[in-house]
Amino acid sequence: MNEMTKAIRVDDLYLHTTIQALHGADSHATAAFLRSQPSRKQQTYLSTVWTLDTASDASPRVLTSRDFPAQSPVLSPDGSTLAFLSARGRKNATTQVHVLSLHGGEARCVTSMEESLGSIAGWSADGKRLLVSASVPWAEDERDDASRPDNERPIVVNHLPYKLDGSGAAVGKRKHVFSVDVQSGDARQLTRGDFDVKEAQWSPDGKRLAFVRTREGRQRHRHDLWIADAQGADPKQLTTELASVTGIRWSPDGTKLVFGANRTPGNSLDRPWLIDVASGALKELGGDDLHLEGDRFVWNADGVRVATIASIRGMQEIAVIDCERNEVRHFARRLRHVLQLGQSNGRLLYTVATMRRPEEVFTCDWDDGNERRHTALNAWARKRERPRVSVRRFDVPDGEGGTEQVDAWILRPQGEGPFPVLVDMHGGPQSTALIDLPSHVYWYELVARGWMIVAPNAVGSGSYGTDFAKRLIGRWGELDFPQHLAILDRLRADGLIDDRIACAGKSYGGFLSAWAVGHSDAFRAAVVSAPVANIESHAGTSDTGFYVTPYAMGGEIDQVRERYHRLSPVEYCRRADAAVLLLQGQDDERCPLGQSEEMVANLVRCSTAPVRMVVYPRGSHGMAGTGNLAHRVDYHTRLADWVCEHAGTRRDASSNDAMKRRDEAEMT
Repeated sequence: MNEMTKAIRVDDLYLHTTIQALHGADSHATAAFLRSQPSRKQQTYLSTVWTLDTASDASPRVLTSRDFPAQSPVLSPDGSTLAFLSARGRKNATTQVHVLSLHGGEARCVTSMEESLGSIAGWSADGKRLLVSASVPWAEDERDDASRPDNERPIVVNHLPYKLDGSGAAVGKRKHVFSVDVQSGDARQLTRGDFDVKEAQWSPDGKRLAFVRTREGRQRHRHDLWIADAQGADPKQLTTELASVTGIRWSPDGTKLVFGANRTPGNSLDRPWLIDVASGALKELGGDDLHLEGDRFVWNADGVRVATIASIRGMQEIAVIDCERNEVRHFARRLRHVLQLGQSNGRLLYTVATMRRPEEVFTCDWDDGNERRHTALNAWARKRERPRVSVRRFDVPDGEGGTEQVDAWILRPQGEGPFPVLVDMHGGPQSTALIDLPSHVYWYELVARGWMIVAPNAVGSGSYGTDFAKRLIGRWGELDFPQHLAILDRLRADGLIDDRIACAGKSYGGFLSAWAVGHSDAFRAAVVSAPVANIESHAGTSDTGFYVTPYAMGGEIDQVRERYHRLSPVEYCRRADAAVLLLQGQDDERCPLGQSEEMVANLVRCSTAPVRMVVYPRGSHGMAGTGNLAHRVDYHTRLADWVCEHAGTRRDASSNDAMKRRDEAEMT
């Protein structure tokens, strides 16, 4: 077997298992998870529910059939029964709640609800009821007939957001929660009104319902915490000053709730919060720079400690917070990301991925001791030659006349270089370079072809402190792009790279790769995926743009319009001389198709360099990692082919001289 066939390639995405919906309980050793596997034959994802015994070395076992995809698995409090959503049993069956005894037997369909079911939020403490979310038809005005099929109803818009990436129009229905009797299947609606319930949980004693819902009115992007009795009666609002509450979890004694939130709409740097349910007193947990990754919280049985996933200097680590002392302990293990978090048998339950090994299920003690791996679902990757991976710190300009240090992930092929290099620019921008094989299969394909990958966490990235992240507000591209160039200069001086340089990025990374070709000739090829190309039009067409963009730009359009224009990559297409490939999901609502269309139109008219746009039908913002399988293969292969074709050959001295003469002429 030669070197090329040993490495991870695009086609290996068909082998990759994604572990989702990890669920367990402190009181027993049974845990459940959802395993999603791509099927080459069926060209779809097959989702099955598995269980494992975290107190033994037994292999996990599958509970549900690949013929009927499952969703939202939740174990009963005693660990004896699994509830999940599935459409099974007859032709054209709709998704319903099913339960399955872990002692044996067939799954039993519990419900026959007409509403479109969303997820199972949990069980009641006595194991007799399930809390289920579902979409209920809603008439937006007197002319809107809620009884008509969705594809025949006009889309009536009275509020924002009216659409969501991945699901399209979000008007004409409201999401509410139902109580389902496990024995009879009777479903009772618990919440009602002109709002959407995002999540809900019964209290440990079963007497109260905590839920997160949108506000009413013209803008509904803020989510508040409410509490009612167990049947949804007498609801009261607990939070008003927080922008978006998420991930609510009751304390074991039912007196407190922990959750993630921040104070500013558009800010993605969520912090952990604690609320006393009786008094309504709020408390921020951890320091100012404790930033959450996701919204997962687990209470220790002592009712004092809470575990969560925090983003710390580019890593996703477990953090345990002592709520009484407000002290934080991080489980720091380098070069890996924790992706899911739960609990099992008095231990923490979680999934871990590295740049060299895809995700698996682990447990450890609450003091970070005795870590054990329980699965080998991605064992195929161990048979592949993996890249050399490191995180290196670079001295870069800070934008204020001084210097600072930033980190960058480096994936290197075998050999000593110099290598061709792809600079991968992450999204957000208040995010980090992610360990996310499904969305970055092209990294491994390029490494197999002899390329080096550099993925910086430049200024504006999350996990390096609030000040570091917020310095980029109103200065997109102006502060972080020079840091990317400085990293390239250092790598070139070290003899690791030459002039075979390309860049790529999606979402904010798409913005930055589009910005790069208009502000530097360092890149011979660029891949711009789902970009923000015109900040002003993006603010009006993105599902989140109406509130995220004013935050990111430091002002509303009418206040800082010049800034919106100055920082838009479409304004600089005439300067571009790199070969640009635009990749775009047709149904992307986060960075809509029009953004790529504006970019390609300006490049075609203003630049003589090669340009191509590829639009994937029905593709959402996350299509590179979770979309149509054939489209994903095309996306990652096309990206790798483009940079190899247009940046994979070294320039000779004469071409470098010609470029120098051209640059001098333009300056003159």
